[in-house]
Amino acid sequence: MDDPAALLKTKYNITAQSVSPVAGGFSAKAAYRVTGADSTEYFVKVYDKSLPTTMSFVERVDLYMPVLDWLSASETLCGRVLTPVRAVEGKYKAETDCSVYVVFLFISGKVPGIEGISRSQTVELAEILAHLHDISGTVPFDKHLLAENTALPFCENLSRYLAGAVTKKDKLSRLVSPHRDVLDKVICETLYLRDTIRRGYTPLVLCHGDAHGNNVIQGKRLVLADWEDLRRAPAEADLFIYAWHPHGDALLEAYCAARDGYCINSELLRFYTLRRRLEDIWVDIQRMTEESPDDHEKEELLGWINQSIQAIVNGDGRV
Repeated sequence: MDDPAALLKTKYNITAQSVSPVAGGFSAKAAYRVTGADSTEYFVKVYDKSLPTTMSFVERVDLYMPVLDWLSASETLCGRVLTPVRAVEGKYKAETDCSVYVVFLFISGKVPGIEGISRSQTVELAEILAHLHDISGTVPFDKHLLAENTALPFCENLSRYLAGAVTKKDKLSRLVSPHRDVLDKVICETLYLRDTIRRGYTPLVLCHGDAHGNNVIQGKRLVLADWEDLRRAPAEADLFIYAWHPHGDALLEAYCAARDGYCINSELLRFYTLRRRLEDIWVDIQRMTEESPDDHEKEELLGWINQSIQAIVNGDGRV
């Protein structure tokens, strides 16, 4: 087990006066709130390099962290997004044999959660996304490197799993098998929308990719956190998250008000909503079948898979 205080001193020249475990989100192996010698507070996030479901986050650190650093210093988003802290060598991460560390300035506040985010917070979030999308044209980074991946490998992986699940008798197979026809139909629709609507679509903007209530912090102002999915895509790649917000309609209305003249593409909105539902199902299946969750984690994953399937069955690829 790595010693966070020792790593921070060696890699970041931060002398830790206190180190406290905190929640780090789905992708983190661990996370810490650290107080330095000068009373500056830091948020330290730790990724497991070996887990299949977090490898993509680890691989993208060097891509998205410099962009986030630039955004955090911009006039419109300063104080509205996390601020990265560089290691002593100028890098945005530090590595050990098993882990990758990234460090940010700590934001003191509460996370409202997916169900707990208020209408006013939702409106403020929409304004942050509008600022993010508007600033995209001035980003001094390679636009091709930031482009989203439209291959959607999870569709093929999920389809293959569904085909084999009908012969198995474990809890996971019994959960998903009755919904194979519906899921296969939605996979086909998602791929159709990708090929007919998404590919070649312009304009593309910088998107956060996961702006729900678990990824915002209410401090003095609302702050958007967890930027692992940062990419260039249509604005709807952010706006689809309205389907996860209790005040989703307010999100879309406030966004359109903040970006005067922008017209939301309803087909793209449906594409990204279905895309995320299917990806969530596959990632949770992958965590159950390729990693080593304990019994509590397995039950939690089964609950999430069921929730995503029910959203699809109930037609929640909303527009």
